[in-house]
Amino acid sequence: MDLERREQKASEKTKEILQRRLMRNPESGGINSLTVGPPGSGKTNQLIHDAVNIFKHHPDEIVFWWDNPESAAQYAREGVKYEIFVETGCFVSFRNLTDGGSLDHDFTYFNCFNDLINMDTGRGLAKSQQLNVIYFKDKYAVIEFISHLRRTVGFQTIFIDELECIIPLNPPKLPHEDVNIRYQKNIEFSETAKEARKDLVNIFCDTQDVADIDHRFKRKLNMIVYLSGSKVDKRSRVRESSVNNLPVGKGFVCYERSIFGKIRFDYYPAKKPVFSVTIS
Repeated sequence: MDLERREQKASEKTKEILQRRLMRNPESGGINSLTVGPPGSGKTNQLIHDAVNIFKHHPDEIVFWWDNPESAAQYAREGVKYEIFVETGCFVSFRNLTDGGSLDHDFTYFNCFNDLINMDTGRGLAKSQQLNVIYFKDKYAVIEFISHLRRTVGFQTIFIDELECIIPLNPPKLPHEDVNIRYQKNIEFSETAKEARKDLVNIFCDTQDVADIDHRFKRKLNMIVYLSGSKVDKRSRVRESSVNNLPVGKGFVCYERSIFGKIRFDYYPAKKPVFSVTIS
């Protein structure tokens, strides 16, 4: 096969995968996708790019974003609208990481999941055409929230930045957490994700290394995006040497570990000032 034909075939595969990434067919269900890459490879940018594509192709779809409150607010990007929702009973503070000190920022309290998005109507405080950023008292509440989305009419999408914060491969023994509970939550998340796809829920996540997350969820994935410098799954047809040669802004997306293609994604610079959110 000559070079031109190989490039044409690769382009066709990429188009097929990207169409599947945006397809909303009840018979096919949703997508469980994981983006993998070391720090600075563009993982969050790639997730933001996916969200913007959803805004463009599915303008009525509600998109949620869970962010690790222990790090900078990764969703605050130029050209991307977002709104912050905090569970009632939480004390929330914003810290200016650019200039120091505290920061005033708008947010809205919610009492229950139905406030965010009603199961019967698919409407609530959350709006389309924006990232609806959610903060809970307990980070594991995101598992219950995905279960709520499973019972909600229509397609919804949730993005989870730094998935290893929720389902680490080897939960560490922390003084304030029972390690047995953490293992149980790993199992619960994987089972919820498996059923969520059937119930028209898309789950897009990222992590620095596939080895950092619980192995049960890895078996529930139907798409993996590899960015430059990422460790490729042994079962993937993508070559690690090809991944290592990728520039920032490009990646390989593998569908069902069978077909793969090269993708590109836009750069969305962080809004200034950069800030963090503390929930207590």
